[in-house]
Amino acid sequence: MELEARGLDPAEIHVFESGVRVGGRAHSGSVNYNNKTYHFEQGASMFIGKNRHLLDLAIKFELSLCSHPCTFAHTNDVDMEANQASSLGSYGVWEPRENKWLVRMGSGPLIDSVRMLWRYRGSGDLSYVRRRTQVAVDEFMQSYDDFNNHTTGIFSTWDEYLEDKPLLRTSLYYRAAEFYQSPSEHIRRRFLDEVVSLATRVNYMQDVDRISALGAHISMAAESDTAYSVAGGNWQIFANMISSAPAHLHLNTTVREIQRSPAGSDRPYALTVMSSEGVEITEYFDLVIIAAPLPLAKIRVLDEQHTKLVAADYVHMHVTFAIGILRDDLFPAGRDIPRLIVTPYRTTEPFNCLSILACLTQHSMQRCRDGPVLVKIFSHAPLDLQRVFSSVDWHHEQQWHSYPRLEPRNAGYVKEDGNESAAFRLDRKPPPPIILDQAGPATGVFYVNGMETLLSTMESQTVAARHVVRLALFGKGE
Repeated sequence: MELEARGLDPAEIHVFESGVRVGGRAHSGSVNYNNKTYHFEQGASMFIGKNRHLLDLAIKFELSLCSHPCTFAHTNDVDMEANQASSLGSYGVWEPRENKWLVRMGSGPLIDSVRMLWRYRGSGDLSYVRRRTQVAVDEFMQSYDDFNNHTTGIFSTWDEYLEDKPLLRTSLYYRAAEFYQSPSEHIRRRFLDEVVSLATRVNYMQDVDRISALGAHISMAAESDTAYSVAGGNWQIFANMISSAPAHLHLNTTVREIQRSPAGSDRPYALTVMSSEGVEITEYFDLVIIAAPLPLAKIRVLDEQHTKLVAADYVHMHVTFAIGILRDDLFPAGRDIPRLIVTPYRTTEPFNCLSILACLTQHSMQRCRDGPVLVKIFSHAPLDLQRVFSSVDWHHEQQWHSYPRLEPRNAGYVKEDGNESAAFRLDRKPPPPIILDQAGPATGVFYVNGMETLLSTMESQTVAARHVVRLALFGKGE
């Protein structure tokens, strides 16, 4: 419609997907237990109320939303009472070596507030970090305003995108620990290690002395906003986007190569794909948009001239889903345990975090010690099930490169691990380019996933994709 309004011919769109489904990292699984089916997110688990695209699309496609985590199927009569009982409102920071809770929240607003005030000597740190997070979110939300005006807000690099977003831009140059402990911020180290690091470990499996301050802002955004999942799986948003669009979807079709077309060709770019029948085919296009992480996709693009520019280091993680009974001696004795359990800063054994997605005890949804639970566990190495469970009825492990390491662009490593040197690293390259090649107006090869080296969420990828499409079709300043 937008192309026709500008006097242009409608686009013929082809989507090539190497797998048997759409959604990429937004992928769900399910398990049947006691004649009941439970759904769980294997990646891209949740989004927040301020994620305008995802929320609007879920409503548009009449998908059922529930509080994260959501183990229900896609029905319009989601059991909201049961969903509320299974939400991750309680959390704890657990020290495995001494088997003690460093932090435990979820006893009620009043008791939790008193505990927070006592442990962190007031609420100033939390309030200040929340304000910083809100500024970062507000700057990101400027992106939506750009879509309302075709003559402004179109950028050709991610640095241009950040030009009018001072906090986001500045936050890229510091580790979270450096940023928040600077004289202007002066956040206490205990709060960083136990609250901010809890958020960065759960969201990105990265600690505050490694992740950028921008990564910390994004991780903390869910702390003060409602976290949603789509009943039956977040992948349904993206599947509906494709099915509702005039696009030809090619599943189980792997793009092998993207090159300039031979001289005399009507269209400037040649895509070589391996079809679902195992046949290699070359097709020709005016415009190619790559919406997959090139360091992982194994696509030969333009004789690999951009390989170094698009390089990124991804976190390799193990995600274990299991139904079983937790060991009696795994956590400190008590009536119940938090629904979200995170190990402290720099601890990786026996896991980084454990989320109790559902208590499967027949008598109570609230008590998780009394019987089997459905859990999701993040770890850097294969999980030792016997270390965590006294018995296991079912388990599934997934290994994958989940998201980029959100390292700061220029990080000063001052007083790290007792090192007093003031080495300042200046070798971080800029984000990957958006324009990989351009043969003329509305023609070229464009790359969406460079934005995820700055911040990695489902919503930011939809924003990135929308901006890149505008740039590819209409150019800058038109």
